[in-house]
Amino acid sequence: MVASHAMIGFPNSMRSFDEDAGIIRFSGYDGVKEIRFVLEAPALEQFAKLDRSPDTDYLGAFDSFREQIDAAAVRAYKRTGKPVIRLTIADF
Repeated sequence: MVASHAMIGFPNSMRSFDEDAGIIRFSGYDGVKEIRFVLEAPALEQFAKLDRSPDTDYLGAFDSFREQIDAAAVRAYKRTGKPVIRLTIADF
């Protein structure tokens, strides 16, 4: 199902980094429906020009690039309409 009417928002700035899975989780909302997103850490590393290390501040980089990440999330949601979306470098 492709969501052609998608009006997704990101009123909640909560996000979390799962080091073991190598992803950052965050949510958006299409009306009252929660859409869960996962951003692959390698994608963030590539477009934010981060070096992977134990000290890499993924959440800080996520916050710095939040506008671009939200825009990529909206495009991916409009394309798929799925309730869980994995963002890769191809989405940027």
